Amino acid sequence: MSLIELLIAMAISSVAISAAVQAFAAYGVRLSSQHATITANQELRLGMDVLCSEIRLAGGGLLAGDAPFVKAEADEVEFFANLNGSSTRLTQVVEVGRQDLPVEDGADWPKGKQVLVCTSSHCSWHRLAVDGRKQALTLTTPTPEQFQEKSAVFLLNRVRYYMKRQSDGMLRLMREVDGGASTLLGDVSEFKLQYFNRDGHVTTDVREMVRVRVTIQVGRQGSLMSRDIAIRM
Repeated sequence: MSLIELLIAMAISSVAISAAVQAFAAYGVRLSSQHATITANQELRLGMDVLCSEIRLAGGGLLAGDAPFVKAEADEVEFFANLNGSSTRLTQVVEVGRQDLPVEDGADWPKGKQVLVCTSSHCSWHRLAVDGRKQALTLTTPTPEQFQEKSAVFLLNRVRYYMKRQSDGMLRLMREVDGGASTLLGDVSEFKLQYFNRDGHVTTDVREMVRVRVTIQVGRQGSLMSRDIAIRM
């Protein structure tokens, strides 16, 4: 083999290797993009599951006719919900002016939490003065009325979802529970809430809201996801 033939063979090999490297690089970019899209879609589904499951609990423990939301806007919603399913019952009649409630089990109910004491006709809002005990809950204010034995008591969390722009310009969907906020979804390009009444019409009256439509898109090219959530019948 002559030197010229060797140089030609090396040049051809270099071109082939360069093309292969470029092909592998392009494949790696596509694979990385697909992986990022899959990850973003998974995070979107998980975030949507959390949001929908908690909005579905809005007004938990409230009686018919009470508004399920404290605030209901296109990009923000705030409500009380019994996130952990914490409830108990009174073990004795509670007279007017009492602050200690005898209950079946009030252990692990934290100080400062909102509680509802419900009769068959209405509910009364209160706040815990100290951490709950096994058989007693202490309120910050005296009871304004008498409560019968077996009246239900619910522990409520204040939940808020809202949009926040970070210093990098990225929009994030925030989840706040009892004053503690965390990022539910990052790089959100669209977040929209719509509220409907029993007739299926869009409404701004919180007392009429029975269904919420949530629409979220993560990233400019990400999937757009929408779900309808029934609040109560």
